[in-house]
Amino acid sequence: MITAEISEIFVSIQGEGLYCGQKQVFVRFAGCNLACAYCDEPAAAKRRPKRCLAPFCERTVSSVAAEVIKLARGSRARAVSLTGGEPLLNREFIKALAPALKKAGLAVHLETNGTLYRELAGLKGISDVIAMDIKLPSSTRGKAFWGEHAKFLAVAPEKTFVKIVVTSKTSVVDLRKAVNISAKARKAIPFFIQPATPKGGVRPPSDKKTDFFYKLAALRLENVRILPQMHKLWGIK
Repeated sequence: MITAEISEIFVSIQGEGLYCGQKQVFVRFAGCNLACAYCDEPAAAKRRPKRCLAPFCERTVSSVAAEVIKLARGSRARAVSLTGGEPLLNREFIKALAPALKKAGLAVHLETNGTLYRELAGLKGISDVIAMDIKLPSSTRGKAFWGEHAKFLAVAPEKTFVKIVVTSKTSVVDLRKAVNISAKARKAIPFFIQPATPKGGVRPPSDKKTDFFYKLAALRLENVRILPQMHKLWGIK
């Protein structure tokens, strides 16, 4: 039996990226292969033992599907977001879950840090939309994932958009590399610049710097947008 550690399942309004403002059911997987300084779900990034331990619980595919479908019908949501943590750590679970959700008429959105390209390659055709982060070394903890991101975009489907979290420490060199990787994959790919939500020692860049980032990205990409975490501004989950 395939199981996965699930942090929470809930209904809310998508606050990031291409489908900002859309009501969705969110399935938050526990566990992540990275440790970003600006992570807004640090609890979900940690794995728990293989047993039910609040607020985490080892769940089966059928139980998650049933709960998601029930919440979607009750709230009239038409999409489900698989988020985390990092959902691609649970590739086989997603491979079994997605068909049940699609059969119920739900679009499947996958939110990922964009480093697990091998896992994505094994899920061809499973997701309707992929929201891919590109992690900048100057905004995280110094480690670069340029090769992984490039390989991820090489296997990602056309309905993929990129999200870049930028902070006061984000370097122009890092931003330019992210733009070049994205442009090499597809110049029309939606490219979201997301000023970090203030937390602890993390601060967003200045308005002037954010505008410079936008202009730099727009030199090579056709669909650049600036969008903060709107759900944080709305005061919702």
